[in-house]
Amino acid sequence: MRKSILFIIMILAAAVQSSAQQYMYLWQFGEYTKISCDEATQMPFSAAGSRITINGTTYYTSAIDSLTFTPPALNTEGKVVVTYNGASASVSIPAGISGVTYSVSGAHVSLTSTNVADELEYVLQGTSNVGSLVYTGSYKCKFYLNGLNLTSNKNGAIDIQCGKRVELILHEGTVNTLCDATTGTQKATLYCKGHLEIEGAGTLNLTGRVKHAIRSKEYLQLKRSTGTITVLSAAGDGLHAGQYFQMNGGVVNIANVAGDGVQAEITTDATDENNGQMIIKGGTLNVNITGHDMDGLQCDDDLIISGGNITIYNSGNGSKGISVNGDMFVSEDENATNIYVEATGGTYINPADWTTSRCMGIKVDFDMTVSAGKITVKNTNSASRSIKVDGTYTNNGGTVNATIE
Repeated sequence: MRKSILFIIMILAAAVQSSAQQYMYLWQFGEYTKISCDEATQMPFSAAGSRITINGTTYYTSAIDSLTFTPPALNTEGKVVVTYNGASASVSIPAGISGVTYSVSGAHVSLTSTNVADELEYVLQGTSNVGSLVYTGSYKCKFYLNGLNLTSNKNGAIDIQCGKRVELILHEGTVNTLCDATTGTQKATLYCKGHLEIEGAGTLNLTGRVKHAIRSKEYLQLKRSTGTITVLSAAGDGLHAGQYFQMNGGVVNIANVAGDGVQAEITTDATDENNGQMIIKGGTLNVNITGHDMDGLQCDDDLIISGGNITIYNSGNGSKGISVNGDMFVSEDENATNIYVEATGGTYINPADWTTSRCMGIKVDFDMTVSAGKITVKNTNSASRSIKVDGTYTNNGGTVNATIE
């Protein structure tokens, strides 16, 4: 039996070389380890084939159940499952869950939880062009997007009325698409009243037809495990955080927005944590801004970048690639930092008061400190500017390819 298992493992290991998949999944005792195929090109055996080493970790071949290239299906056991099917939707609540009620009108689902003892989990899946979800609760919870394709014909696609921490998990291997109605009072296609934390290696595509694509009333955080989030278009901002925005990983693509790419708003309570700040520790952020007097990244307080790849194109008149109302700090404390901004717009004249503003790559209202990393700002319009710092500019070791005023 062990020889058969070893033979199968050797075949799968060889398949890594030619596989078009990004990851393989090594299963042991019902659990899996996710392994990058790019990093698993060398998989030596030892001790007459009883052990195999992958990315520096040694596994006993007799304990390996399987090696697969397909992401595991989501385990829905113990979770509330909402399934959309065209003009209808169904809700399944496990017998062991208390305090959750629901109503369904066509494909519009309303969930209410009075449970304040358990961190309940919800799964959203299926397809509807005339559906939505409204959730009301007062305790932290988790939502899994499991191949959800949801367009609303009334308001937002997902409206989470919970002021606590809400985890939004993009299940690995799934593509999820959200779009709001063309009219309504919604603040975003995906709205969360509380702290929204996004994770999971799936894909999320969003269209905001009335206002923002994603809006959180409090902080918005993308965890290291986050997959790909793409804002296809928005009538407002791509991502709008009501307290602060933090990006630890993932890939974010934002284009065709009438507002800012990412905005971190300040609250009325000065004691709120990281109030008005934008914190970027890793990941890849691509923003294309064509609107006049709009910004790629805009924060009401400090911008702290300690890792990540940021690429911004801003071509609107008076637009800013990065606009900071506080101080800006750039380092490589978390990951390598690469910032590229291309500012090609001209001068914007505000029709309300006839004031003018130039297109700029980076605009900092207070101090700017660069300790590490690389910043490049390119201008192709004589009316645009590279970097303007109203306070003090300090470079302690980073590379800045730009004119600083």
